[in-house]
Amino acid sequence: MNKRHFLSVVLAALLLTGCAAASKQAPALHDDTAFYLARFDKVWDTVITTLKEESIPIDSMDKSRGVIRTKFVNYSVGPQAHHELEKIAEKPSATRLAIWSQAGYTLSILVTPVNDMSTKTRVTAHIEAYDRNVSQQWHECISKGVIESRIIERIRAQL
Repeated sequence: MNKRHFLSVVLAALLLTGCAAASKQAPALHDDTAFYLARFDKVWDTVITTLKEESIPIDSMDKSRGVIRTKFVNYSVGPQAHHELEKIAEKPSATRLAIWSQAGYTLSILVTPVNDMSTKTRVTAHIEAYDRNVSQQWHECISKGVIESRIIERIRAQL
């Protein structure tokens, strides 16, 4: 009797553990870093040119640290923003009844020399969406890497 009870408890624990592990998946990671076979100064200048061509205004930059931050850019405004947000980010799960009426982002770009002839660039998009229905607040979103990939490829095309 003790063995049966023990086996039942072990079996139940295994079943519950299996169910709990499958309940939520981590968001997919994306590649936000690129290596370029070019000197730091050339990549730095190309990043600035790319941002200008993409009409992304620069908020601050510190060449000695290799850091560029952009101002907020509207990705989508109005009724279509609710659906277009899905192209670049996971919708925030903060509220079920949210109506996303605006989506936008800022970029943080880190340009780092690897050696005399190659440079690493990391692009991070900070995406936010505005809920005009329930919370009437801005909410952070998890990027799908679309914006980062576009900037990385634009830089690559100009080098």
